[in-house]
Amino acid sequence: MADMTRGELNDLLAGFAAQNAQYKESLIKDPKGTIEKQLNSQLPTSLSVKVIEETPDTMHIVLPHVPAEGEELSDSDLEAVAGGFLDKYTCNMDKSGGIGTRVSVL
Repeated sequence: MADMTRGELNDLLAGFAAQNAQYKESLIKDPKGTIEKQLNSQLPTSLSVKVIEETPDTMHIVLPHVPAEGEELSDSDLEAVAGGFLDKYTCNMDKSGGIGTRVSVL
């Protein structure tokens, strides 16, 4: 699987949330836990994940983190966040409506 940027992951998760109210609620309530379950991977403990929902009269602009010279992730940190994607994903909920989400490549 190819590498996925934070922006691409954000777009993917926002798309799932726009299509599935239960997923959106879970993402708002426990963003890091929901993402970890969906990716079946632990995110670094030092990584904080926040969800901010826009309103009709407020727009949020997210500026990407640009590491300072020499400020790079360790190999273990890179392994922890390494991931990827192909062309399409789906967000599947279990039949009970619970958050049994997983990412599936179509």
